[in-house]
Amino acid sequence: MKIDHIGYAVKNIGQALESFENLGFTFEPIVDDPDRNIRIAFGEKDGYRIELVCSLDKSKKSPVHTYLSNVGPIPYHICYRSMNLDDEVEKLKRQGFKVIIEASPSIAFLGKRVIFMMNLALGLFEIVEA
Repeated sequence: MKIDHIGYAVKNIGQALESFENLGFTFEPIVDDPDRNIRIAFGEKDGYRIELVCSLDKSKKSPVHTYLSNVGPIPYHICYRSMNLDDEVEKLKRQGFKVIIEASPSIAFLGKRVIFMMNLALGLFEIVEA
């Protein structure tokens, strides 16, 4: 697997985007994912890719709600790109990873499947089909 991006939970995507742009990042258009209740912006600088994630509707739960409620803005996951998602998931399960969010198509990745897995020693991993 190859690293695709680092995910940042942010409270205000506009403010975070502006702050990262001031650091030299350039961003793709913002994407709303109502199924997951998140707003996403991918940025890049010097080959380093990040994903800003905030709640779309702050009155409802989202995958970043707990991070933002308990900690505040924070890098919270590493995303890997996999050539064979199903095989990689099985391999990670054998290494002690647990599925947190089942594989499903993602608007942000043009319908490619994404899964979230957790390992207590390593934290949260996102894996996306290549």
